[in-house]
Amino acid sequence: MCYSKIFDAVGDGSQDDGTLYSLSDEFLEAARVLQGTRPTRIDYSSATYYLLGHAAELMLKAFLSKHGQTISDLKKINHDLKKLSSLARAKGLPEKVQLVQIALLADTYNEKGFEYRTKKKKTFPSLDYLTDEIEKLQSAVFDRVCK
Repeated sequence: MCYSKIFDAVGDGSQDDGTLYSLSDEFLEAARVLQGTRPTRIDYSSATYYLLGHAAELMLKAFLSKHGQTISDLKKINHDLKKLSSLARAKGLPEKVQLVQIALLADTYNEKGFEYRTKKKKTFPSLDYLTDEIEKLQSAVFDRVCK
């Protein structure tokens, strides 16, 4: 992906599969940085889960945009990772691309549980497994969006 096509273009201010993909890549990279940083006084996991969830959301939206969904339609789905995953499968996201960890994250992410913490027991997928799954999703989406 050539980011200069996004940032150096005069453009019309619109979004497309390329802008969604590039932004997703930034959120994934930020999550990787936090995972590689030793926590000091606070636990970074909520921020990392949020970044990974947002990376997955934008990655799935990039795939769907490339496969005919309008940005307006994608915005109506909001942050529903389960619905985005289901639509991506219906549009041809290969079965070999697992979405199990993303599904485990979906409910808390959709209810903004990483942005607004509540006193409620929650379980989350392993950060390592989730990151690995999103990286594999990224590769599959790259093959369909950027080539």
